[in-house]
Amino acid sequence: MTAAVHLARADARKSTPSLARAAEAARPEPEEHLVIFTLGNECYAVDIGDVWEINTMQTITRVPRAPHFIEGVINLRGDIIPVMDLRKRLNLPQRPYDRKARIMVSQSSHNRLGLIVDSVREVLKLPSSAIKPITELGALIDEKFVRGVAQQNEQLIVLIDLQQLLDEDEQDGLERLDSV
Repeated sequence: MTAAVHLARADARKSTPSLARAAEAARPEPEEHLVIFTLGNECYAVDIGDVWEINTMQTITRVPRAPHFIEGVINLRGDIIPVMDLRKRLNLPQRPYDRKARIMVSQSSHNRLGLIVDSVREVLKLPSSAIKPITELGALIDEKFVRGVAQQNEQLIVLIDLQQLLDEDEQDGLERLDSV
């Protein structure tokens, strides 16, 4: 091999790490796609992949002996869907539903569940790095239902983990409601 070929190969080996760093920097940061909703004056979010659809309020049929946070069931195009009042589940002050109230139908690992929220604001893309784990907030927030907190402009957004809204016994109870 000629000296020129050896030099070219040596130069290529030296530049490879900087090329890898450049490629890494050019790679887009992972994003979270979130449905932003309100409860009172606060913003909350769930992953858009967990939201089946969003509906206006409709008549909810009460079910005896349901947990206090389950308002009842709705008939959604022939499917019976349990409906949870998210304010009650999160121990927030109650208020009457108004024309902005919505039922967000979510798909959990077990079944569909309607969530009553005060309003749905938008779908938002946030860089994953903008979501701070709740452990950074210490004891300020009950960790059970929350997977993190993000900030958009001056507004804090609490990310709800839909898979944690119900424990195993509550999931079993909802499955019985589905068969009503």
